[in-house]
Amino acid sequence: MEIDLDLAEARSEPFRSRVCVIGAGVAGLVLAYRLSRQGIDVALLEAGGHTLEARSQSLFTSAQFAAVQHLGAHEGRFRIFGGSSTQWGGQILPMQVEHEESPWPLSAAALEPFYAEVQRLLGVDGLPFEAEAFFAATGVTSPSLLATLPEIDVRYSKWAPFARRNLATTIGHDLVASTNKAHGVVTLFLHANVTEVLLAAKGDRAEAVLARNYTGTGFRFEAEHFVVAAGTIETSRLLLASRSIQPQGIGNAHDQVGRYFHDHLSLVAASPIGEARAQLLRWLAPYIFDGTVHTAKLEASPALRQRLQLNAILAHLTLDEPEDSGIAVVREMLQSRQRGGVVRTLLQRAPQLPASLLEASRLAWHAKVHHRRFVSAKAAVSLRLNVEQEARPDSRILLSADRDALGMPLAIVDWKISAAETSTLRRFAGYLREHLASLDPAEMQWNAELQTESANLSGIIDVFHAMGGTQMGNDPRASVVDTDLTVHGVANLSIASASTFPTGGSQLPTLPLMALALRLADRLVSSL
Repeated sequence: MEIDLDLAEARSEPFRSRVCVIGAGVAGLVLAYRLSRQGIDVALLEAGGHTLEARSQSLFTSAQFAAVQHLGAHEGRFRIFGGSSTQWGGQILPMQVEHEESPWPLSAAALEPFYAEVQRLLGVDGLPFEAEAFFAATGVTSPSLLATLPEIDVRYSKWAPFARRNLATTIGHDLVASTNKAHGVVTLFLHANVTEVLLAAKGDRAEAVLARNYTGTGFRFEAEHFVVAAGTIETSRLLLASRSIQPQGIGNAHDQVGRYFHDHLSLVAASPIGEARAQLLRWLAPYIFDGTVHTAKLEASPALRQRLQLNAILAHLTLDEPEDSGIAVVREMLQSRQRGGVVRTLLQRAPQLPASLLEASRLAWHAKVHHRRFVSAKAAVSLRLNVEQEARPDSRILLSADRDALGMPLAIVDWKISAAETSTLRRFAGYLREHLASLDPAEMQWNAELQTESANLSGIIDVFHAMGGTQMGNDPRASVVDTDLTVHGVANLSIASASTFPTGGSQLPTLPLMALALRLADRLVSSL
């Protein structure tokens, strides 16, 4: 069932449900799906609509920066049913946590039972992620490069098919349209901008959430349990702004909400040309099996990290086809299927469709015959590094004195990049240069800034993997939620977000995030 609050009349009675989920992005949809399939009624609150709207996005792009600009705060958040899944690349990789050394209070083994379900929801194949097992399962000969890198752990990420990436059109559609009486009823509320979580007088339970539509009309939602799944920055902002009972904000008795904000940093290490480019493609070009693309990730092993004093870091190839190429048109058509607007793309790209059909057939033939991604001669190939950021207490989300159109305090992103990240990039790049010495250095075109200690690394970007702000931990004085994602001291308030990640590792955050949402749903079913 669906209710658009922009079309709803003001009401004196609250909306009631067993569970109220704030945010219908990746985590919120997965959580609502799991709860409904186990008979729990859910109110699912989405601040946007079915398409991206300027008025909605402006509430994200108004976020302020204290110093370094975090691009993801403006460009990597989407106020729309489906959230970032309407735009993302659909790439997943399991979390790797060296439990003895990591601040994660939860082991990787706690999430592994949920990975198969996530892969099913995303429509990817069941091949292993680890390189040795991957090649054994596929019968493909392992690239010779891997044998020359004994201190590198190689895994293959998986990319979901375009038709499965937008969770609003898959499980989101099923949730809203379901008539199965064995399932809990999920009511999707669009244009529901949550402005405050209200606590009971004692502050130990959440009593309701208040939401406004875009005309300013207020609505009240009551439930037995509340889950904030609003994304990293928005989750911290909402807790900090909910000050009716606790003036410092919910979960913030020890000034922990908003702290430890981190991301992954990315930088091009080399831009190969000529034979070096051809050799790297033979070694590392993506594999394709049953419609799932598999991309090699060369991760620094724990031993190498200890020896070179590295943060978690990996290297991988990126492939950029020219925008006017047939392959780019094929990609744009597939993305428009994910995001909507296929007809508009067809009209815009009509003159290039004949050439794109030829390229599409070449891509399909190469995938079927060689199980590899076809890369044109004009494609730009880069060897790119992704490094884990240190989770620092002074890198944080704060509230501004300025307010948005709905009266909420704006978020201030005070994002810090430390010397640990830049030194890790330099040392790992040096290790790769040494171990890829068989490739002509002139053809590899190594990034000169990485070879000069005093040089500014001008090409560093964040990769829209915002994490931290409501860190998970066992000590309420140093964290916001426990290992079950319950806010310390508020028994019926949970957080399903990458904001709970104590560190990011070198992996992609979406698979562990979805696994955490499934795990939380199972715990809620048990407690309810």
